[in-house]
Amino acid sequence: MSDKIEYEQRRLTSNIKAGGCAAKLGSAELSKLLARIPSKTTPELIAGIGNFEDAAVYKISEDLAIVETIDFFPPVIDDPYLFGQIAAANALSDIYAMGGKPVLALNIVCFPTCDFEEEVLVEILRGGADQVEKAGAVIAGGHSIQLEQPVYGLAVTGLVNPKEVFTNGGAQPFDKLVLTKPIGSGVALLGMKAGMLSEGARNELIRNLTTLNSGALQAGRQYEIHALTDVTGFGLTGHLHEMAKASALKSRLNLSSICILPEVVELAQQGLVPAGAYGNRESFNDRVKYLNKVELEWEDLLFDPQTSGGLLFSLNPDHAEQLVEDLKDLSLQASIIGEMLPLEPNESIGAVEVTAN
Repeated sequence: MSDKIEYEQRRLTSNIKAGGCAAKLGSAELSKLLARIPSKTTPELIAGIGNFEDAAVYKISEDLAIVETIDFFPPVIDDPYLFGQIAAANALSDIYAMGGKPVLALNIVCFPTCDFEEEVLVEILRGGADQVEKAGAVIAGGHSIQLEQPVYGLAVTGLVNPKEVFTNGGAQPFDKLVLTKPIGSGVALLGMKAGMLSEGARNELIRNLTTLNSGALQAGRQYEIHALTDVTGFGLTGHLHEMAKASALKSRLNLSSICILPEVVELAQQGLVPAGAYGNRESFNDRVKYLNKVELEWEDLLFDPQTSGGLLFSLNPDHAEQLVEDLKDLSLQASIIGEMLPLEPNESIGAVEVTAN
């Protein structure tokens, strides 16, 4: 890596209003836009725009399907190598969320060559390449343009047996919900940018952001998984709402069981909450029902947009505790965070109940 002082003189996150998955369009806004675009389907398209799936899945044969995804965003951190690692981990995650194995990736680069030395871009690409190699895939090319602010990500192709595809839908009543990473990355990244995150909390944040979800998927495959997604830009409540809606159920979260990153409660109490969290609140707040008093900072964390977040499994309740143990053996901070429930009369499909007990 080049001299770190050079990077700090020209901070990657300078003038970035929203980095990482906090830069995504809001769910409500996106839904309105997509509703205006005619969409066609084909029997070979196993998963697509419907139910806000994490990636598209196209059936090639009885034993083979292609998984396609694309993900890119502005910097979340000033270190270019780490930015490349984080962006790549985030893009690869959508393949894992569908049950696939990444095989091929293309770089997506927007870069202001007049503002940064070329070594900065080299380090971004190196970080991405290292993650792709770790995933067992290869980078086969890409596309780049000059733009006023840096953007990096990947288009990723994966493979999966059509019979082994996981989707948002399919959750069953009384399934347990297992989340494989702590939440709070949006708040923590904002705190780090403001210089308010301790070194220990920063190290833990980066460890989570750069951890691939491949191990979590392999662990989950050993059990009866009914639905799967990854928790990213729409926050925990947003992605859980989508899973419950696609499964025609409601869900219940237990706050005391949700793992969070260090120092994020204190940061949220001080108002360090990304704009994306407010957008998620606007999109999903009417889907959330608080069964008892929940502090505002915890509400913020539930709506906090996650970058390179964990996998969210809905699975046979008899298998949940053993899955968590297996995930912990992989040094993942996993926990059972709630359950799926049948709808009561007059209840809305996809409701997310929250209890602080």
